[in-house]
Amino acid sequence: MDTGSVLEVTVRALWMSLVLCGPILLVMLVVGLVIGIVQAATSVNESALAFIPKLIAVAIVILVAGPLTLSMFVDYVREVLTSLPTSVR
Repeated sequence: MDTGSVLEVTVRALWMSLVLCGPILLVMLVVGLVIGIVQAATSVNESALAFIPKLIAVAIVILVAGPLTLSMFVDYVREVLTSLPTSVR
């Protein structure tokens, strides 16, 4: 395995992690920002008020985007495992 193929596998792995985690992190960022603004405006500093909406939003994103991301991940793993015998010498 030469350095070019190692770099290609690494870039594909990082891209896959971004694709899989990106929607969840983006939703958590937006919900956290909205909750933070509401807490600052109302002076209510309750930790459960920040945690519960994030948990619900993440659960909804996983339910909606879960099948698509799972199929993308399975395709990626299948591609990596089928290319493994040709790349390792």
